[in-house]
Amino acid sequence: MTMLNPDVKRVHRTMIVYRVVQVVLIALLGYMAFNFQRLFALRGRPDQFITSIVTAIVVQLILIYPIYRLAWRDAGIEIEGSVPGLSSEQLAALRKRRLMGDLWKSCAVIFFLTFVVMAPDQAKAKAAPLVLSCTLFSFLFACLSYFQCFNFSVRKRLKQAE
Repeated sequence: MTMLNPDVKRVHRTMIVYRVVQVVLIALLGYMAFNFQRLFALRGRPDQFITSIVTAIVVQLILIYPIYRLAWRDAGIEIEGSVPGLSSEQLAALRKRRLMGDLWKSCAVIFFLTFVVMAPDQAKAKAAPLVLSCTLFSFLFACLSYFQCFNFSVRKRLKQAE
């Protein structure tokens, strides 16, 4: 699909919303980090906090390329969908592509939610807080990366279209 003249205002509004979401996620990450650090210190295992952060960063390094590819794809769909005067066939094709991206994102959220819900209680397993913190930090890092990659991809694609 060729880009004629996308409605840049609509795309920029989406980017602003994503920036606000990033701020909220960073605040949540800070709050969780503070609470997990305090929990590990109270349990006499402050080293587990660093372990959970390092593990989350390693998971993030593994996920960064698929996240970037998904964000690049979603940015293209967003820009293509903002072109005024699209035919119903073009809109249907974009909707189908957008649905596939939403399916991938939903699968990732469901995976992390299932992992957190299925984590054993800390009374049953001593490593439960470590596993839970690694999982939650990885999820937040993945979400932040997606939104950052999306905004980067939109800016890059709009610059290429000029």
